[in-house]
Amino acid sequence: MNKTTFSLLFLLFSPLILMGFHIIFVRLNKKFFKLKISNQNTVIFCELILNIPIIFIFYLLNKSFSAVTYAFFVYNSLGYAYFHFFNMSETARRIKILLEIRKNKILKIENLTNDYQSDFMIKTRLQRLIELKNILLKAKFYFLQLS
Repeated sequence: MNKTTFSLLFLLFSPLILMGFHIIFVRLNKKFFKLKISNQNTVIFCELILNIPIIFIFYLLNKSFSAVTYAFFVYNSLGYAYFHFFNMSETARRIKILLEIRKNKILKIENLTNDYQSDFMIKTRLQRLIELKNILLKAKFYFLQLS
């Protein structure tokens, strides 16, 4: 296999490398690092960190600035697609409901009202907005956090 073919295959499989790194990082973060960042920010962090080895490997294989530039744009485009794929699976309630129906073969409305209580959903969304530094909680009041 020549360098060009290997380079293109390496880029093709880079989303799988990103997914593996993301899974490992999430596990390590829960156990050791304990960083308080949202799941979406974790994906972005993993994608940005993986730029370093991906670009370095591509440079070692090709020794060409244009090839490295190509790898940068292709990897980050695929990483962007992975982010949105992950984000949809992370935030869409309908997907969770469909998976629950698939798992249990049937789902009653009572199960949904137990799992999706409006006060819990609002608290969860507010907590996510705080973690993303979009809002700020002061003395039981929420404020927009201006950058």
